[in-house]
Amino acid sequence: MWLKSIKANRKKNRNATLKMNKSDFKDLIKSFQEFAQLSQKGNKSKSTIESKQRFDLEKHLSIFGSFDRYLYAIADVTDLKIVQVGGSFFEMTGYEPEEFEHKSYHKLLKIHTIRDLIRGALGGSKYYKYLYAQPPENRMFIKSNRTVDIKRKDGTRLHCLAQGIPLAFNDKMEPIYFLNLLTDLTHIKLEKTYSHFIVDASNPQKVKTIPIQFSKKIHPSTKSILTKSEINVLKLLANGNSSKQIADQLHISEHTVKNHRKNMLRKYECTSSAELVKRALADGII
Repeated sequence: MWLKSIKANRKKNRNATLKMNKSDFKDLIKSFQEFAQLSQKGNKSKSTIESKQRFDLEKHLSIFGSFDRYLYAIADVTDLKIVQVGGSFFEMTGYEPEEFEHKSYHKLLKIHTIRDLIRGALGGSKYYKYLYAQPPENRMFIKSNRTVDIKRKDGTRLHCLAQGIPLAFNDKMEPIYFLNLLTDLTHIKLEKTYSHFIVDASNPQKVKTIPIQFSKKIHPSTKSILTKSEINVLKLLANGNSSKQIADQLHISEHTVKNHRKNMLRKYECTSSAELVKRALADGII
């Protein structure tokens, strides 16, 4: 069901703000297939259904009233659906809660970058593999933390800490509901690097923090979507040239250079030229 929704969403948005090339689309689908298989392990079992009926959501949410700049999303991982959102959801995203509640995971495309979704799915799969390797009685104490950029409706972004906390399990200790708690870190002025790790607090005297490592850099397939002209501009930009200097060297107008820079920022999901150059160097584009 989720795959059908994401495919339909891609077709719907071909001419809109959200665009995915074929490589990004394949990476996203592939990463979520394993994630969905692991997260839906207890789907539709009798124990899962009974646990959902017993679950008291308000009781769990009442302990988070002290946070002043956060949003939460309760997810039913057995159905890959967003059950409820709250906190400062509207203030932080610009979207009304009802636009997300009782919707499938494809709605996350509105507020997450493609890169963060792929990394989240791959990291989520690693989390589940670790979780299921632990004794059932320890699983309620194991959560995941990662940093993400939230895309707001007005086009601005927030840098956040996202915590995935299991709230309810079935009798086999397979997770059903997760509390996804996102705290705004933008005001702290941290360097926007990506981190993802598992926190295992099953032994209070020896809490484990386990970094999640990826076998390769995860980013939109920039090399396949940047044009040759854009890469030429990017190379000169990396050498410290201004738009006017780049225009003079490439024998094009300054207006054309500015358009190339604007398009590259959009394609690479960056907010500054410095960030664009840093990522391009790290990924071997220039």
